[in-house]
Amino acid sequence: MIANVEAVTQPKLRFAWLWWTLGWLLVLATINESLQRNVWAVAKVFPSDKLMHFSGYCALAIWFGGVARPNRYLLVAAFLLALGGGLEIAQGMMHAGRTADWFDMLANTLGIATGLGVSALGLGHWMVWIERLFRLQK
Repeated sequence: MIANVEAVTQPKLRFAWLWWTLGWLLVLATINESLQRNVWAVAKVFPSDKLMHFSGYCALAIWFGGVARPNRYLLVAAFLLALGGGLEIAQGMMHAGRTADWFDMLANTLGIATGLGVSALGLGHWMVWIERLFRLQK
């Protein structure tokens, strides 16, 4: 019986450098938004601040779940948790219209767990699917 090699290893991304760059730009945008005095207008679409935190960190986790190898998911989780915690501490130190809220960190954590969970269950190949859809794979 011959095993499907693709099922065992994660397919290579042809444009990994682009996916990583866009991911880091998303991280920079998250940092920028988190340290602004006023929340962006797009954030007012969410009925709850906690839902915004959950969605944002879930999206980051899914993004990096798509570009990182599955054996690096714990490292991705640690980085995103550190990012969220660091930003909450920075907001608490700002004294300029933003406050630290540890329930935000809980929402971030749940978003990270959900995003990496769905990535581990199969969504982690979404970037490969996009490259194949647009026939960018070799």
